[in-house]
Amino acid sequence: MTTTGTTESAAPGQPRQGPAVARSRPGRAFLPWLGGASRGASLTRMVGSLALLVVVWHLAAVHLVDNRLLLVPPAEVALALREEVAGGDFGRHSATTVLELAIAFPIAVVGGIAIGALLAGSTPVRQTLDPILTALYSLPVVALAPLFTAGLGLGVTSKVAIVILMAIFPVITNTDAGLRSADPALVETARAFRADRWQVLATVTLPHSLPFVISGVRVAFARALVGVIVAEFFGSVSGYGFAIAAAAQSYQTARLLGYVVVLGLIGLLASIGMSALERRLAPWKEH
Repeated sequence: MTTTGTTESAAPGQPRQGPAVARSRPGRAFLPWLGGASRGASLTRMVGSLALLVVVWHLAAVHLVDNRLLLVPPAEVALALREEVAGGDFGRHSATTVLELAIAFPIAVVGGIAIGALLAGSTPVRQTLDPILTALYSLPVVALAPLFTAGLGLGVTSKVAIVILMAIFPVITNTDAGLRSADPALVETARAFRADRWQVLATVTLPHSLPFVISGVRVAFARALVGVIVAEFFGSVSGYGFAIAAAAQSYQTARLLGYVVVLGLIGLLASIGMSALERRLAPWKEH
């Protein structure tokens, strides 16, 4: 019996080929790469999502939203941002906001890790401080921002205090959770080999908690961006928050959205950098 479609007849003097492989359709080789886990595939998906966002934004601004005080096309936003850069205002605002973040965010991270480790290492301390920290975490920092400005002035100090208060709690919570979630069997195994408390921390507990800590830092940075903008709303002469408030008061939607886009890009780049740091420090964690 002759079976068609499975083999190709070999030419004289050539070996017979095995089962024929179906020819791949155009793009079939690209799709597995696009859906894979490689860096190239991840970059392609990220760029594609951003491009889709810009397209949807443009279509909405042109065809759906008639009120230009609410939404303008991306091209106008890019033009307004270019004018800000050319006029020097963008550099001045960037320097102020970056300085405030550079001072406040490391303090929030280091302080959050230290407090989280203290909570994880002592049950009495955690039971004593946890209600206080929970109450502070629930405070409406936006409502308290004018008080910080009135008490600490219009300078950098009030902004740093607000950013620290906004950013420190995710680091505390994730550090505490990460240090206390280590596998007890691994801890007992390390102790069975006569590892002291610090050796257990260095070899078991701390490596296990790294993904938790980095996740907390990622969330903390997003909250720090919100905190610095809120702080600059209520008392500042420069910074992204000041620029956004000034643009809103003068109904310059394109300028306002330009600074919002810049903040979004900063948050995106920070998230990418922290993900890379997590892959380097905790390569055993699935991503």
